[in-house]
Amino acid sequence: MHRFLRWVSIALITAVAAGCAGTGPEEAANDRPVEALYEDARKSLSNGSYTQAIDRFEQLVARYPFGTYAVQSQLMIIYAHYRAGQYESAIAAAERFQRMHPRNEHVAYTLYMSGVTRQAKGPSGMAAMLGVDETLRDPEPSRRAFSEFRELVEQYPDSEYADDARARMDEIRTELAAYELYVGRFYLEREAYIAAAKRAQTVTTRYPGTPAVPEAMRMLAEAYRGLGLTSLEDLVEAELERLHEPPALPLGEAASAPAP
Repeated sequence: MHRFLRWVSIALITAVAAGCAGTGPEEAANDRPVEALYEDARKSLSNGSYTQAIDRFEQLVARYPFGTYAVQSQLMIIYAHYRAGQYESAIAAAERFQRMHPRNEHVAYTLYMSGVTRQAKGPSGMAAMLGVDETLRDPEPSRRAFSEFRELVEQYPDSEYADDARARMDEIRTELAAYELYVGRFYLEREAYIAAAKRAQTVTTRYPGTPAVPEAMRMLAEAYRGLGLTSLEDLVEAELERLHEPPALPLGEAASAPAP
């Protein structure tokens, strides 16, 4: 009996000691107000300590899952992942925010950041080291970025990110047109005229106004020539000539206009 009581006493003392240890400096730090935790995370972000900032923002969200600071921390996590070059994590964090807060006003920002992140995906590894032409990179991230920018400008046309999203959409259209042109050249050099014609038509119909259009039309004419479709070739050549004609002068200006 005495031995039993001694073991009970030891166990009780151990439990009390463990309980006291839980109120040490680490536990006390967790009791800090949400404002202080957020400020610490912001400082880490400002200092470029992105991994630390992400950890601190995630701890804040876990401890205070509701309220303004939790929402803002989730947005900061997206940005920190982006700055750290952790593109897949940034996109995942943006998509998670959209699922959790579909009606939140900051969804516009998450669409913008997701698009910017996808657009930032360029050649990697050996391709980047060798300076591979940007035209050769996988166009799928750019296509998805375009979709997200389009969703942003359609759903949030007055957002502070809308103008930049529109400019980025123009950049992406130019990139995608150049990619189609590159693939079309590949087919044309191998006398795969039908495939080359389809790529050229994609440029002229999907990406009008881009710098790739004139060359796409020349490619289309050459493909028609290779297929023996001379009448269609003539139509394309005539359209090319029309495109290169100088614009007509306004009425009443012809007499006073300088000679070319």
